[in-house]
Amino acid sequence: MLYGLAKAGCRAHFARRRTDLFRTREVAEHGGLPMDLSLFYLPTWRDGFGISLGRYYEEIIETVKLADTLGWARALTTEHHFHYYGGAVPNPAVILAAWARETENIRLAPAVSLIQLRDPLKVAEDYALVDQLSGGRVDMGVARGFAPHEFGAFNVDQAETAERITEGLEICSRFWAGEPFSFTGKYFSFDKLQPWPPTETGALPIWNAASNSKESFVNAAKCGYHLMMNHYPMSFSALAEKFGWYCEAWEKAGRMTSDRKAMVNFMCHIGDTEEQAIQEAKGALQEHAGAFEKVMQGRQWETDYAGDVSILLRMCEGDDWRDVFRRRTLICSPEQAAERMQLCLNLGFTEISIVPRYAGLTHEQCTNTIRRITEEVLPMVDQSAQVV
Repeated sequence: MLYGLAKAGCRAHFARRRTDLFRTREVAEHGGLPMDLSLFYLPTWRDGFGISLGRYYEEIIETVKLADTLGWARALTTEHHFHYYGGAVPNPAVILAAWARETENIRLAPAVSLIQLRDPLKVAEDYALVDQLSGGRVDMGVARGFAPHEFGAFNVDQAETAERITEGLEICSRFWAGEPFSFTGKYFSFDKLQPWPPTETGALPIWNAASNSKESFVNAAKCGYHLMMNHYPMSFSALAEKFGWYCEAWEKAGRMTSDRKAMVNFMCHIGDTEEQAIQEAKGALQEHAGAFEKVMQGRQWETDYAGDVSILLRMCEGDDWRDVFRRRTLICSPEQAAERMQLCLNLGFTEISIVPRYAGLTHEQCTNTIRRITEEVLPMVDQSAQVV
């Protein structure tokens, strides 16, 4: 049902498409946008990309500052370990602290913190500190994780992930509440503890990234967590079905629809035409997908970096590599990006998250995509068409 409503709403909207670019430029310059956009950095850096890691970090900071200036809602970064697929940020709290000192309004979050690999008291302390440094702009994000070598290195049984996240989030939430507490759990126990440092604003909003298990979507809704989803590993119909699990569980839990937040994440590169965008980003997306496949299969030390089309097809269960770009990414023209964003907004998502830099894409290409999303794509998206 959600899928049909989204399609119908998108067709109706693009029959009356509006193209007032100047209005969005003016809105962006004054710190507000017609819908929430988030910038997601999954740092895939290696020696062959032609810049030092230190310079790469500086370029990330410059990009986050740009998104803040343009009125974007959130900046996100992931946590990974011991591989160039995301491993440049083994502790998101550290880079979020750097972003906090260079920005004014944009909210900051890990997407995600692998709390199941850490002592949750340390996680709670880290993000309380970043919340103070940012003036109360920090969210928390969690997910089950997927890389076997990370669990092995930290001596954590991957089968314990769900329980460890539940226990860890309970400890973090009680820590951020600010009152002394004791805790006895399966994995962590301690006597009465005084939380310190405090957060700026009390409890931090929690986002739960989910992709496959229905249990994950239902549990996130029951707990009142906001939702993160990633589009390109799944078709739009699968995205709609899984998001429906979350919405149904949210309603059954007696929660207000207006309190629900959900973001969908896209690999992104905007060109003048779809063909230009694909040609510029295809190699980078293939390498990104190849790196993902290696860490999933425990082959993280292989150095044949260049991925190929077959990897994308295996990941996306398809037989047409162009279909991956056309239906599951924002690697396209501004008009096509607006249509795809509109479909997700019609479905009920409240926020679009984009990954504008991956593998060998440059800083200049990344910032160009961010500006074009803000100035060219957004004027063609109608937020009033959102399904609630």
